[in-house]
Amino acid sequence: MFDKRFKIVLVLGIVIILLIMFGKKIGNSIGVGDEISMFPESKLLKYYKKSCEYEDSSVCNELGDMYHYGRKTAPVNHKEAVEYYKQSCELEDGKGCNNLAYMLNQGKGITKNNWTAIRLYKKACKYEEIEACYNVGSMYYHGEGTKRNYHSAAYYFQKACNNGIGAGCNDLGYMYEHGKYVVGDIGQAMSHYADACDMGEASGCNNLGHIKEKKGNIVSAKQLYEKACHLGDSHSCNRLENVLGDRVSQIKSERVLKEAVKACELSTYGGTMCYRVGLYYESKDETDKARSFFEKACERRQSQSCKHLGDLSYKAHGL
Repeated sequence: MFDKRFKIVLVLGIVIILLIMFGKKIGNSIGVGDEISMFPESKLLKYYKKSCEYEDSSVCNELGDMYHYGRKTAPVNHKEAVEYYKQSCELEDGKGCNNLAYMLNQGKGITKNNWTAIRLYKKACKYEEIEACYNVGSMYYHGEGTKRNYHSAAYYFQKACNNGIGAGCNDLGYMYEHGKYVVGDIGQAMSHYADACDMGEASGCNNLGHIKEKKGNIVSAKQLYEKACHLGDSHSCNRLENVLGDRVSQIKSERVLKEAVKACELSTYGGTMCYRVGLYYESKDETDKARSFFEKACERRQSQSCKHLGDLSYKAHGL
């Protein structure tokens, strides 16, 4: 009996030693950021809140983000987010003011109030939060919380554009294209759209592509629509179908096939290129591939594709 107990105690002792050694190795491999993320919820928030109490405006703003989006260990709580954004803004933090203005503009965690929102956006812009400068311009353009004022909108869009906000360049380009306050100037519009596109603003690529398409520069338009599509602009994905469909009546090369397949896959409606890819594979007797593309086109209301699906079914099964 003694030997058996001794063996059990010995085994347990070895296990405990191994766990301690293994735990030290894990602890040594964890960085500071990882240690913070492992804190219990109350402890993490406790220290962040203490930092905010000591008037660290950026931490107050970060606390607002945590409650706004449910990040780290904080639950989503828009009212709490508003309170921390408010503290951050009172400490003259541009991001805090910008975020507080957004909550007011959207009515999240606080009663919607665009009159106050635009004033907070202006305050944030004054603190060099450039995104807020764009937001001021947008509110002036749409007349939110203030009278519509294209002059002020153009001023703030230009400031945002000059500081790397692509949306500001795009909206300024739109004003030049359509003669909103500024004299209509297609050259200026294209220049601003190009700047927006270079900054990764999908709308800029799409709008410049549309002008290129109207001017008959289909190759350039296609490239711009493709870039905008990859940046997440669904309208551009669909324009790819139309642009390529107008240029390609029949697929006769591998290069055109790749373009057509890409246009089909990126589009969300319109089945022209899916249909033509289906025709290509049908002519090569690759029935499964043909059926796959005909099905996509048929779902997008391309009638001939539905007919071809029926024909393929009849040939395969006599049905």
